[in-house]
Amino acid sequence: MHDSRTTAPRVARNALLLAITAVLPACSTVQPPHAPQDWTALAPGLRIDRAARVVEFDATVAMDCHHPDTPDVYLELIACAPDTREHESLVVTTVPPSMIHAALLTIDAEPGAPASLRNGTPPTGEAVRVEFITDRDRPIDATDWIIDAPTRSRRPEHRFVFAGSRIATRTVNGEPREYYDADGTGVIIGLATFGSELIAYEPLINPDATIDEPVWIADPDSVPAIGRKVRVRITPLKAEPRPAP
Repeated sequence: MHDSRTTAPRVARNALLLAITAVLPACSTVQPPHAPQDWTALAPGLRIDRAARVVEFDATVAMDCHHPDTPDVYLELIACAPDTREHESLVVTTVPPSMIHAALLTIDAEPGAPASLRNGTPPTGEAVRVEFITDRDRPIDATDWIIDAPTRSRRPEHRFVFAGSRIATRTVNGEPREYYDADGTGVIIGLATFGSELIAYEPLINPDATIDEPVWIADPDSVPAIGRKVRVRITPLKAEPRPAP
């Protein structure tokens, strides 16, 4: 039996995203420099390889982890929207989160739901691989840019999932309006648990530092200079068994 408390919001969210997909600009074939795939542009800075089930979007390095006065940049996100959480995110992109969600639906990725800290429920959705591509054109795992502060060696080991954010409501001119939550919060790929993530890290990590002490920092030996152009690649993965607790 489906729980109407989760099914109804999910139906509304997917209906909204399918509508966005329908009004995306006409597709055109593009080839980023030295790209091995057959890309189709969906919007400026956003493309897919439908056959390979890959979504890619343009971004830039958001923070400076090379400044001698601030060598430890604590992270709560991998990717965010402009003017939101750049100070704690590896990269920032101007591509709207809802457009990225629509692109994932276009390649038949299966969204789930964000985590809930209040209920202690982890995020759900199809597992995805998140990679960065710089001018070297060799994809590297996004977690290769992240280390833990205590040992400065351990990297995130859990999965990322296509949580799909959620539909939220706000009042505009006295009327309730629905909107895609990640478009408002700017949380695209999370490390901490905000509840509005498009792509979520499976473990529950409270972004309140008084509750869960921050763990992850940007690896200065791996992260390029602030402002460097990066391509972010998201690849849905086939269902795999969860690791034993």
